[in-house]
Amino acid sequence: MTIATILLDMAVFDNELFVNKDGKDEARGIRAINIVQRWFEAIVAGDDEAFQTFGNITQTLNTETTSWPTDLLRLDDLWLMDTTITPNLPVRRLDPIDETGGHRPAMLGVTQLVALTITTGKPFRYWATQPPGGVIFWEQIPDAAHTIRWYGLVAQADYTVRTDTFGYPPICGAYFSQQSAKILRMGRDDSIADLRREADVALRDALKASRHWRSTGPVGRQYQDVHVT
Repeated sequence: MTIATILLDMAVFDNELFVNKDGKDEARGIRAINIVQRWFEAIVAGDDEAFQTFGNITQTLNTETTSWPTDLLRLDDLWLMDTTITPNLPVRRLDPIDETGGHRPAMLGVTQLVALTITTGKPFRYWATQPPGGVIFWEQIPDAAHTIRWYGLVAQADYTVRTDTFGYPPICGAYFSQQSAKILRMGRDDSIADLRREADVALRDALKASRHWRSTGPVGRQYQDVHVT
């Protein structure tokens, strides 16, 4: 499904839009779709595992941090990869660090001298700061260029032409076209806050509609009452 489909659907919601190829509203229509997409991703980023994808980052020897993956909006999990086998496989989940900063024992009376040692090795915990400029801190300090697999939500690139491929399931397209058409119909005195609230409800419905339903496995019968015949 391409952006052209969403543009044509926008003309159904508002028949005064000229969003056909080279139409006077085509460029504004694509910009409106990009705005709706950013609103949608702001909602999806708060939903665990929705539209989850993955990628790899590589640590730097003796370096405490690694740059935040490009365009990653939501970090779901980090796993240490075993690169000695083919294909590479995740072997250990890294635990998030719940606290930040250092700690020291309370000093009552006699000053306590605490020897701090920096350990290196394969990472087993992490803590991250928010982008832009975000980094992931490692414990332990990497003793090699270990490969780490991340799982999370990545922002789709902005669309620029009608032939671009839509980055979400086709079922989301109707919600995008409806909200994009509303953006183009806005007048000077219309409330942006009202539009945003309406979009929030509609896009949450789009997220719900796009979920892949999973059936449960077989469940055995359990008899609680014994009947004697």
